[in-house]
Amino acid sequence: MRASLFRPALLLAALALGSALTAPLTALPAQAQSPFAAALYVNDDPITNYDITQKMRFLEFIGAQGDNPRERAIERLIEDRLQLQEASRLGGRLTPDQVAAGMNEFAARANITADEMIQRMAQAGIDRETFESFIRSGLLWRELVVAVYGRTITISDAQIDQALSVEGVQPSTEVLISEIFLPTDPQFAEQVQRIIPQVQRIRTETEFANAARQVSAAPSAATGGRVDRWIDLGGLPPELASALTDAAPGTVIGPMEMPGAYAFFQLRARRDSRAVSAEATALDYRMAMLPGGRSETNLARVARIREMTDSCVDFDARVLREAPELPTDAVQHVTQPLTALSSAVRTELERLNPGQISANLVQDNALMVLMLCSRSVSGENMPARPQIRESLINRALEGQAMVYLQRLRAEADIRYP
Repeated sequence: MRASLFRPALLLAALALGSALTAPLTALPAQAQSPFAAALYVNDDPITNYDITQKMRFLEFIGAQGDNPRERAIERLIEDRLQLQEASRLGGRLTPDQVAAGMNEFAARANITADEMIQRMAQAGIDRETFESFIRSGLLWRELVVAVYGRTITISDAQIDQALSVEGVQPSTEVLISEIFLPTDPQFAEQVQRIIPQVQRIRTETEFANAARQVSAAPSAATGGRVDRWIDLGGLPPELASALTDAAPGTVIGPMEMPGAYAFFQLRARRDSRAVSAEATALDYRMAMLPGGRSETNLARVARIREMTDSCVDFDARVLREAPELPTDAVQHVTQPLTALSSAVRTELERLNPGQISANLVQDNALMVLMLCSRSVSGENMPARPQIRESLINRALEGQAMVYLQRLRAEADIRYP
């Protein structure tokens, strides 16, 4: 890449751009003679071209416009109308304070106030009413789904135990990226169009960093575009997350159109954060010592214990039945952090799935029989069981809401003029 392509004038323009996400949107093409003409009807409720334009801008603002922005906006508007219509039919109401609280909650996800978000949206050509309508439909729909399905959902202790187990931890992929933002201002279009293919041909972190220092509008330009924290893919726009999921380190993705900028991202590293650290893992297991070591008798006993034991609940009784000479408290119930276990026991248990039995260790001429009951996540930051229960209820409600909305969509009269 020739450094001469990255002209000082373009760099100044990029730096003046500031935050790309707050820049005004470029004009959207008109879809009809009048922006306030009905583009379609949902159960006789009109959706205008203006509504669609506003929704397109809003979805772009929050990074959720998809491959076909207009079709995506129409689909979301149809869903919003169906939700509002159903809530109205069943008597749903919201106070101004509830709407204001919802707007504040949404803005807080971006670490800003509702007023600041409204101001940024205004700069992007988005009306306050569009934001309020989005919040209103979401709140009414949430209340409606809870009222209809809330009492039908029960969460068992076993489901909470599973959610708290290591196996229940949801997978999370994180990435390290670098970024370049180029301005979309018309006066710099010619320079930007020459730079874009040059950035697309970058293959090394050094080249990308040099380019970022010279032209990127992002604050990270000073550090070569590096974003020095691991980012959860789940928090990125779907199209970017999808591209980063299978990309090789060094891959440059872009240009992606964002409000006021063309964005490029380079993947530096990716990791799967499903694994829970040893310090945060606790093991629940059963242990019994059979005198006589690895004798034929004990090996036969272990074979029968394996065959007849389905869970840790059965382990005590089965061991005592196979070795009646043992005292009734011979089976130890142990819950310990993984790091507190001896290396030998830790190695044995790490090889097991919950419900499996090991009998490979001999200690003091006794065969050690181990059964792993569960691996759980422990630590100060772990949510309490009531929080887990609430999370599982919300997940179940999301599934019910999806089915509910599909039914409303199937029954709706959706027509185009």
